[in-house]
Amino acid sequence: MRFAKAVLFACALVVLVSRGALNAQQSAPAQRGLCTEQFVKEQVARNGSHAVADDAYFFSGALEKPVIGRAAKDLAFKPVMPQRTNVKSEPLKPERIVAAGSAEMAYEYGTGNLSFDEVGSGKHIAFTAAYLRVWRSVDGSCKEAAVMFEPEGND
Repeated sequence: MRFAKAVLFACALVVLVSRGALNAQQSAPAQRGLCTEQFVKEQVARNGSHAVADDAYFFSGALEKPVIGRAAKDLAFKPVMPQRTNVKSEPLKPERIVAAGSAEMAYEYGTGNLSFDEVGSGKHIAFTAAYLRVWRSVDGSCKEAAVMFEPEGND
């Protein structure tokens, strides 16, 4: 199952990269977003309050399948969140940030910690999740294009 998720995510990244390359060819340099390493660091520091592309890809272990778009993400999490209380997350800790020389795209990967209590059982759940996030230039600004979270140590 993990291999299938990895393959699916790799395919999504190929699509995003090719779309970004096409957009880079069609955009005037003055209109390009600046997906630089510094920009990504600033967005990470904002801890979740950053721009997200309308067609952003999202997947986490809390969902059965990936979703595309904010509305789909909100809908997918609607039944999940009422099952959790005392939800706490720490700011993400990027291990590496890489930006394209054109500043059209960037990616980062790292870890983050999440904990919550299950409503039904009262069981406390705490784990570290590895993540990979892709940024791309959209309408002249750099926005989150894809993100995937997977708990570390799970099969």
